[in-house]
Amino acid sequence: MQSVRLYEVGDKGKESEAKAKFEHRAPVLASCFSDASHAFSGGLDTSVRELDLATENMRNLGAHNDAISTMAYFRESNMLITGSWDRTLRFWDSRSSSPQQSSHETPERVYQMDIVNNTLVVAMASRLFNIYDVRKMDAPLQQRESSLKFMTRSLACMPDGQGYATASVEGRIAVEYFDPSPAAQEKKYAFKCHRQTIDDVDHVWPVNALAFHPTYNTFASAGSDATVSIWDHKVKKRLRQYPKFANPISSLAFNCDGTKLAIAVSYTWDDGEVGLKTAERPAVYVRTLGDEVKVLNSWSNKAGLVLSQARFHDVFGLDPDLLSFVPRPAKAVVLLFPITEPLESKRKMEDEKKAEGQPLVDPTVFWIKQTISNACGTIGLLHALTNSNVTFAPESAIAQFINQCKDKTPEERAKLLETTPLFANIHAEAASSGQTEVPTDLDTDLHFTCFVRAPAVRGPGSPGGYRIIELDGRREGPVDRGECGPDFLESVAQTVKDHYLANTTSVQFNMLALGPGE
Repeated sequence: MQSVRLYEVGDKGKESEAKAKFEHRAPVLASCFSDASHAFSGGLDTSVRELDLATENMRNLGAHNDAISTMAYFRESNMLITGSWDRTLRFWDSRSSSPQQSSHETPERVYQMDIVNNTLVVAMASRLFNIYDVRKMDAPLQQRESSLKFMTRSLACMPDGQGYATASVEGRIAVEYFDPSPAAQEKKYAFKCHRQTIDDVDHVWPVNALAFHPTYNTFASAGSDATVSIWDHKVKKRLRQYPKFANPISSLAFNCDGTKLAIAVSYTWDDGEVGLKTAERPAVYVRTLGDEVKVLNSWSNKAGLVLSQARFHDVFGLDPDLLSFVPRPAKAVVLLFPITEPLESKRKMEDEKKAEGQPLVDPTVFWIKQTISNACGTIGLLHALTNSNVTFAPESAIAQFINQCKDKTPEERAKLLETTPLFANIHAEAASSGQTEVPTDLDTDLHFTCFVRAPAVRGPGSPGGYRIIELDGRREGPVDRGECGPDFLESVAQTVKDHYLANTTSVQFNMLALGPGE
């Protein structure tokens, strides 16, 4: 691609509209915004250009001696920083009559860079990293060798200024911290990703792009496997993986408030000319974040939930900072988790112990035995909604179902769910309306469970208060997970850590909370 293009993203059913186009003499490798009406670009033709997005005028600021591979804008001093294969970093002020302000040599070709506050991180060939204070560029603050064994492909700094993530061509991501103290360096780690086993053969793809969410400090990764994943680096877990795209993903970025994620899909030459023949046309997709929640809310609303009173919200991570973004009070939590051998062994052991006795569970807790193989999503939602004291529309499907379930056993409720036509149409509509098909057609390796808050059963020796109750239709009944603290959501997060995350290395977890409405 030898052009830079500007689009106004369509919203609420409107199509996106092309606003500007800037032709270049050679492929463009880097671009960035300075403000809403100006941007910069650079690439194989070595020139640094300022782009006026309103007038489509293009001004040449200067040039490197080799291709420009990366650039970043330092807003505090209105400086553009460019990195090149000519082994230099250069600072530019487009307001000056002589735009190039300084040039700084690097030990190797520059591949990637990013900046947070006054800290500039530069990734180079030979797996080298330099970390600078941009106010004092005469020497790097730190020089490091990558924790990854193969060439650096992508880099992004944490918005909180604590560190950065970097990724390689060999399907791995490393999380690094700026603080050089031994205690801080002990927290750094690396993990495998963007891999798949096909017919007993391990396929490994480059991680082409990383981007941190500007608010939550979680990050997205994208690779030549055509997938995007969202990670919580603090608890070392993947929050979700989006459905596979038609082509590899070359780049991605969040918008300034983190409500949208732009994903650039194009052939990246991993399979040479052979792959080019079957590759689809390049495209940019803009994903509104929270689509997964929309599916649950759509299903629940069609079933009868009054969304002005209650709705589902994304839980972006389990640490207190990320939990603080979830509206309170949380009434129930739905967890999607992987069915792994360690978790299955733990479940069977817990069910055996349950047969021997466990704390009595409040008899008003509504639990359904799962007898339909692909209905764990539906049952998880019903467990959340029926145990949360939320408002349902009169004569709605769920209101009728609850009424029909009165005085029935969990097994009789399951039989009713098998035969009732109440949810059939809702099922089909919700399953086809979003990326996460919550109610049906789930991967058999994933399963839904639900957590609710219930009063402790009064009796001799009862501590009183409230308990966390897990409701899973595959179990032998409701499971008492212990005392519920003052904040239900934080108590459930700790329960998930103790009973799920601690018993598997899988990263395929997703959690949503039923909370206040619109």
